[in-house]
Amino acid sequence: MPSGILRPLILASASPRRQELLKSVGLKFKTIPARVNEDYLEGESPREHVQRLARDKAFAVARKYPEAWVLGADTVVVIDGLILGKPKSKAQAQSMLEKLSGRAHEVFTGFIIACAGAGIAKTRSVQSFVRFKKITAEEIRWYISCAEPYDKAGAYAVQGKGAYFIRAIRGSYTNVIGLPLCEVLEELKKLQALTLW
Repeated sequence: MPSGILRPLILASASPRRQELLKSVGLKFKTIPARVNEDYLEGESPREHVQRLARDKAFAVARKYPEAWVLGADTVVVIDGLILGKPKSKAQAQSMLEKLSGRAHEVFTGFIIACAGAGIAKTRSVQSFVRFKKITAEEIRWYISCAEPYDKAGAYAVQGKGAYFIRAIRGSYTNVIGLPLCEVLEELKKLQALTLW
């Protein structure tokens, strides 16, 4: 379990899931959400997209707090090369769940750990694979009637009611939630940004 951060740690995200994951391993941090344009750039791969947004978020905060370690992250769900963001309506949530039903898809998270004062920025991305069961129309109606799908990439939460749809996960489970904890802690340790004992 991490026991100490050598510089202040800032999470450049408003995501409650990322906050919960960091707290679950005992990290102490501040949350300062970064407001960045999350539009997709033409020709950008899912991996490039999440890494770029993670960098944009981290650098927006790191410039204001140059002595802190800043963690930025972004997660997307991808099927048939199509990036699924957060649904803005019941119709969008239904369409996303219909695409995912009975099939496998990918989840990409890009993250960066940056310290502007030290001139350090380390970027990584993690890919996981998720297989859904065949979802009935009744199950989709049930799920999109609750609040859960609407602030989640791909319109589902692996750690919530959406777990009902998941047959299998290959790769990092916490990546599917929104932050690959193992890899983030590895990088913090390599950067001597935390002590483990």
